[in-house]
Amino acid sequence: MNNYIISELEKAQKKMSGYIGLLNFRYMNLCVKAEIASLLPVTVFVDGQETNIEEVANVNMPNDFQLGVYPKEPEQLSDIIAGIYEAHPEFKMEKKSAGAPDDESSQYVLYTMPEVDKDRRDLLMNAVKSLYDECRARLKAIYSEYQKMFAEVLVKASPKEADEAKKALDGLNDKCHDMVIDLLNKKQDEIEEAYQRYLSQQEEKQNSEADYTKGIRMQLEDE
Repeated sequence: MNNYIISELEKAQKKMSGYIGLLNFRYMNLCVKAEIASLLPVTVFVDGQETNIEEVANVNMPNDFQLGVYPKEPEQLSDIIAGIYEAHPEFKMEKKSAGAPDDESSQYVLYTMPEVDKDRRDLLMNAVKSLYDECRARLKAIYSEYQKMFAEVLVKASPKEADEAKKALDGLNDKCHDMVIDLLNKKQDEIEEAYQRYLSQQEEKQNSEADYTKGIRMQLEDE
């Protein structure tokens, strides 16, 4: 392959990789499990100054479904809460204290990801598929663009060189398609896993309530 074709293939790969990265970022922001990256879009206004959250807070993941947000300056906690709410109103927030309960200097916020009941499962599944379709459409458009370009450029090329360029472009397209399919499948599996977790918790709750009711009934009968 000539240097021009190699250069154009690199450009095509860069464009496709950009859309795949965007899809992955969007999936991370459809929060099922906790994702620290989901806080990247958060903007915090401190004294009227726009600030990124990493500049004003430290974040950790105590488990797969929670994020702990610790302000670097205690007085900025309310601004941080407002910024996170603007980006993720679905997060369940709880103020905590790393020290004494009334010690404001040790307060932080614990965010829990919302439960995935049937309605949320359906909503997430539709969103995931819609974002996948959008990404695939953009990748197909890039592939078609470079197919046309190569067809025009390689008119006078040798059959071997034209075949190599076509195979390289097709290989890039197939690889990118596999990557977005993998992202789609992983996100759908994550949603389904969270939904099954919700169903299991509901069943445990119902069984516990039934056992409690049965115990009360037996106690009354004994009396």
